[in-house]
Amino acid sequence: MEQGYLVAESMLSGAKWMQEKTRLAIGGERLQPPDSWGNVYLAGLRCSTCRLLTLRY
Repeated sequence: MEQGYLVAESMLSGAKWMQEKTRLAIGGERLQPPDSWGNVYLAGLRCSTCRLLTLRY
């Protein structure tokens, strides 16, 4: 496991993973492109008690 940030930009890059926060969210590894409407859907599981998300890309 690695620590980082999930960044979601609607029409440009889709969802991507970054190890550090940057001012314009430039760079990172693209995980999922946006659909034709600019939406990104990542399947996952959520625990509302411990506030943990597990996502599949």
